[in-house]
Amino acid sequence: MPDDNQPHGLPTDVLRVDEGLVCGDDQPYFPAQLSEPQFAGDDEHGRRYYAVTPRFRRVVTDWVAVTVEATSDHLRFRWDGDDLIVIDDDAHEDDRDPASGPAVERIRPDAESRYTFQTWVWHVHDAAAGHLDDTTRTALARLATDDPSQIEIDTVIRYVVENTCPAADPQTLRDIRARHRTFADSPAAPAADSDSEETDDE
Repeated sequence: MPDDNQPHGLPTDVLRVDEGLVCGDDQPYFPAQLSEPQFAGDDEHGRRYYAVTPRFRRVVTDWVAVTVEATSDHLRFRWDGDDLIVIDDDAHEDDRDPASGPAVERIRPDAESRYTFQTWVWHVHDAAAGHLDDTTRTALARLATDDPSQIEIDTVIRYVVENTCPAADPQTLRDIRARHRTFADSPAAPAADSDSEETDDE
């Protein structure tokens, strides 16, 4: 019987061969290429901890940004062409001047058109956790493609809602995503790729 699992223990119809799953605290898992684990430190019991830096494709980066903005009280995002702008309302552009505006970070795609959130902490999926429900399998399988027309918006939103704590509001997710697309598609900041997924959005 052929092995229908990836090396990381997840089904081949869910993830690309070169990707694994990562998540932030109380967030859903998203597919990404993972760097080699880097030693992060020891805890009080002498256990060693390692960190990975995920690299996300653009279509996944978009959903990471939508999800985080919907569940954060201080982070906002917008697209400027191919660059993702991260606005942190809790941090100041000039640490010495509390009257300065919010801190702004520009995340540019690398040579392979992938995005990295350098200062964020990510958790790697535990393959031993095993079962993926139908919503998760369908959403992750859709996110494995770079063809936006193949992404079922309702399915991905349902997946995000079911896997955030507290649960994200579906309409908030839609509103944030629409706002991101408005910035990305504006004449001042042209998007690099056409995106026809709106046909499934309403």
